[in-house]
Amino acid sequence: MNAPTPCVGTLDRRGLIAAVVLGTLGALTIMAVPGFVMLFHSQSQLTDRELGFVAAWDINATAVAIGIATLFISRVNWRILALVGVLLIVVGSLATAASHGYLSITAARVCVGFGEGLAIAVSFAALGSAANPDRAFGVYLIVGLVVSAAALALFPVLESAFGASVTFAGIAGVAMLAALLLPWLPACSPRVTTASLVATTWSRPLAFSGLMGVFLYFIAQGAMWSYFERIGNASGIDPLLIGRALAISSFAGGAGSLVAVLLSSRCARAWPLMVSGVISLVSFYLLCGHVAAGTLIIAGILFNFAWNLSQPLLSGLCAEADSHGRVVVAMGCIQTVGFGAGPALAALVLHDHDFAPVAWLSAGVLVVSLVIVLAGIRAENRRVTVSAPQAERTA
Repeated sequence: MNAPTPCVGTLDRRGLIAAVVLGTLGALTIMAVPGFVMLFHSQSQLTDRELGFVAAWDINATAVAIGIATLFISRVNWRILALVGVLLIVVGSLATAASHGYLSITAARVCVGFGEGLAIAVSFAALGSAANPDRAFGVYLIVGLVVSAAALALFPVLESAFGASVTFAGIAGVAMLAALLLPWLPACSPRVTTASLVATTWSRPLAFSGLMGVFLYFIAQGAMWSYFERIGNASGIDPLLIGRALAISSFAGGAGSLVAVLLSSRCARAWPLMVSGVISLVSFYLLCGHVAAGTLIIAGILFNFAWNLSQPLLSGLCAEADSHGRVVVAMGCIQTVGFGAGPALAALVLHDHDFAPVAWLSAGVLVVSLVIVLAGIRAENRRVTVSAPQAERTA
């Protein structure tokens, strides 16, 4: 048997595979939430309002778990923390399969959500320790988009053939298989050596701008994405065409992540981030007023392409801010909270079926987000430029 990935150097290929699988498992509910809501309804016949609360409790538990893990991710064994997360997903999924009431299903999904949060925390910390974190997060997003698309396609088939309970039990089985890869994970950050425990790589400009920028960025994206289907519906577009637009946009998201992977070693982050911002603003503009079916498809393609182009870059920035992985793990919590806050803020400016105020709100928040991120990158570049001569003189 091969030895497990050590805490030396950078994340190796096996460690990357384990981190991607773990992160995809942890984010499955968030990425495929419409499919899970369908399964919850089949399992219990809950009302639409109750279904929304169940999904919210699941995602909120994920955010809380990531936030808690941020506090001690640099002081615990990553494999043990990941194992706890996977076990909670298994137990919660089996409990969901056996539950039929609102309270019991909610409790089961909180258990799953907490496990998902721990899984995401370890995955993000491991991906952030890669030699090229932008590329590592890009690979993770590509795999996640493919798996979520497959889940959304398979859930109705599995539910029809075997029922929701068997489907949830199957998810528990998949989680147990994923646990077999946990020995491939490093036990701690490969970037953290005995020397680095004394002199931690820490960048205040990148940490602040990264976390604040990600928070605002996901508010903007969450506000628009949550109302994407409603925008099409208000414009009288056939639901089948809206579903087609969503499916096509998911593939465009994978293309955006692939571009981020290809650019990660060829240029600095600032230019791709600015390009993705411009593309996002164009997609927001196209969703103002009455929208034709073709326009909705184009807007969805641009929206998801830009979103998934920027995500690996923002994740890599947060990973570089702290060699112990605390900032990139905190980012997972921040983006989850921001994504949930977006629809609530959008609802405050929404008037009847006019979604233009939502688009303008999202555009403004997105611009502020990018200004903060780019200012942080510039400040970090200045800090490095100034400190380099000083280090040479000291040497």
